[in-house]
Amino acid sequence: MQSMPKSRIGLICVLIALSVLSGCASNPPKGDPLERTNRWVYTFNDLLDRWVLGPASDVYVKVLPKPVRTGVGNFFGNLGYFNVILNDDLQGKWSQGWDDAGRMLTNTTVGVLGIFDVATGWGLPANKNDFGLTLAHWGSDPGPYLVLPVLGPSSTRDAPGVAVAWVTSPVFWLKPPWEVSAGLTTVNVVDTRARMDADIRLRTKAALDPYVFTRDAYLQYRYGRVHATAGEAPVDQSLYDEEPGAARQPASQPTSQPASATSPVP
Repeated sequence: MQSMPKSRIGLICVLIALSVLSGCASNPPKGDPLERTNRWVYTFNDLLDRWVLGPASDVYVKVLPKPVRTGVGNFFGNLGYFNVILNDDLQGKWSQGWDDAGRMLTNTTVGVLGIFDVATGWGLPANKNDFGLTLAHWGSDPGPYLVLPVLGPSSTRDAPGVAVAWVTSPVFWLKPPWEVSAGLTTVNVVDTRARMDADIRLRTKAALDPYVFTRDAYLQYRYGRVHATAGEAPVDQSLYDEEPGAARQPASQPTSQPASATSPVP
């Protein structure tokens, strides 16, 4: 049997270390203790979005009709669905994990590699789950707010989820040529940015301090998401819709999914 490459063993070790650090972030300081560093990273992300990601997403939307963009989003959602199934199981949600595995199998086969969302019509709706929610499920506090370069808002608890999503992706294990891997990553980033365009424009126009607006929206969203995952609070599923649409006015709880730890926006 072929042994695991040293690079992957090292990555798994780093992942475990990050998880431990996240779990140790109990009773975080009030406010935003990393604000100075976060604002520097936010500024970098904002410039990247203004000059690269925003214009690229505009071209993407103009060139590809909505049905094609929907298929692209479905493909990448299905490609990353191993991450959802893994965290279902890590949280002990065996029934949901089984349903999600059936959803992925259905869309991968009948739905042609996930381009068509056949499973939803067959009674297997999509679920949202990630490693940050798993850590919360097992008692980890969110820790300080954290802005990641390119990826955007996160926290010391949510940040390890980036590595988990990476190692659970089929692209990581299949090791396609770098041209294919880079192409898939680029399209995924641009598609994700296009889906958030209305909310980003709303934030830019309405927020006196876009950094604070983004931070508070993200923390509120994750708070609601953790409690919804635990079955402790009713959740409006529209909070997690990612399809582009008309911008919605923010309320006491964010009315659309803000930039997440895996979202290439500031």
